[in-house]
Amino acid sequence: MLDREDWLPLARKLDWEFSYTTEQQVFPEVISGHPWLPQSSWQDWEESFKTSYREYVQNQHEKDMAVYAVRDAVGRLENVQSLATPWINGLKIHAAALPLAEFTGTIGNLRGARFGRDSAWRAMACFGALDEFRHTQIPLLLMHELVRWNSQFDWAHKFYHTNNWFAIAARHFFDELTLGQNAIEFHIATNVILETGFTNLQFVGLASLAHEAGDYLFEKMVTSIQTDEARHAQIGHPVLTLVMKHDPDYAQYLIDKWFWRNWHLFSILTGVSMDYLTARDQRSGSFKEFMDEWIVDQFFRTLDEFGLKKPWYWDIFLDELDTYHHMIYSTAYTYRSTLWFDFVMPSPSDRKWLRQKYPKYWNDMDAVWERIGERWKAVGPGPDNERLVLGSALPAFCELCQLPLSAGTPHNNTANVLAHEGNDFIFCSQPCRWIFLREPERYANHKGLVKRVLSGEAPTDFKALLTYFSLTPDTWGKDVYAGDYDWLQRGGAATP
Repeated sequence: MLDREDWLPLARKLDWEFSYTTEQQVFPEVISGHPWLPQSSWQDWEESFKTSYREYVQNQHEKDMAVYAVRDAVGRLENVQSLATPWINGLKIHAAALPLAEFTGTIGNLRGARFGRDSAWRAMACFGALDEFRHTQIPLLLMHELVRWNSQFDWAHKFYHTNNWFAIAARHFFDELTLGQNAIEFHIATNVILETGFTNLQFVGLASLAHEAGDYLFEKMVTSIQTDEARHAQIGHPVLTLVMKHDPDYAQYLIDKWFWRNWHLFSILTGVSMDYLTARDQRSGSFKEFMDEWIVDQFFRTLDEFGLKKPWYWDIFLDELDTYHHMIYSTAYTYRSTLWFDFVMPSPSDRKWLRQKYPKYWNDMDAVWERIGERWKAVGPGPDNERLVLGSALPAFCELCQLPLSAGTPHNNTANVLAHEGNDFIFCSQPCRWIFLREPERYANHKGLVKRVLSGEAPTDFKALLTYFSLTPDTWGKDVYAGDYDWLQRGGAATP
């Protein structure tokens, strides 16, 4: 019997010449990707993780057993109920955002498993598809028991099936990233940008915070997922190498485009949880510090490795590190009844910590919370007064990322408009506008929330809009404490 080192290379490289059709027909460019090259150009494709199906199944079984063991030990309802309330609401965000987004990754990897240009690439993409299906099942399994306690956890199952404004934005991102891509763009956008960079922040950084918060089940869930991501993330690097060799301008565009697309979504998912929904004494660092460690430095190393340049918008991105997730959180707090999880106001000591971590623009951000605090003091705390401290008009959304126009600061509005083929479009930032202009045929006809309202598909009345968002009084977002903070005395000043 052959040793593993002897038979595995033979089993991985199984490409052949076609006798009754052409290579272009088997691997059409529209779905295999640009640049289209003959298989001989791809035959040296290699990734660092070389595994067999038997090894894959054994490793995944062991990881699943570890997750089940932690669930049995600390995954009971009372364990979750003992966690800090703000953290539980961060858990609701990730419970909704993860499962079906991971499932779309299954479909994207299956496209690579069929239309990837080398047999080893196709085999790894097949394992990647199995990984993503596992990542779909784990959060659905672990969050299912929580639905009977808190109906907001049901959004783990229903989020992507709703017309909620954040679901529209998330679907817009993941549908383009995973469902509407050719194999080359999918593996560069997903493996090189999303999984090599942003999911490290999402899963490693949040796992650290989960440990500090005492949420060992969430910690185990995300670290178990990350071990898979680290393996199939390697698919994208050899793909990018060959694209860079044959069309470096296109490679640069894909990196620039997808870094920005990932940044906006993950700054919300991760930034809000790290800086607002984690207790201050449990934070090992700010979101920006995690970004500097896990994204900025690593991204520079990737650029150097492939001979790529910094994106043209790099200074804009660095500015947004100090502003974007803060603006989004204050916007979401104001319109919290349009979402499925609850919010907390940052206390004076929280805001002091945020000022230390984000000194450049915090005065602008702090003024927003001062105004919200004054409103709570004016109306008084209590669930009956929630509606008096809420936004009741539909916010505007970016035509590219589909997120609220909350880039910039209250004193520096970065929104800008574009007239294109007789229609007006509005964007939250210059990079979103730039991406739109590069591929207007991909984005111009998307029916965002405002277009749905204008066409009569969605209601104009705000209360009816909440029903359109699939929200009920039991599930729509509220202030966790209904404005009843010990530091927010009615008629008095908040003190640090």
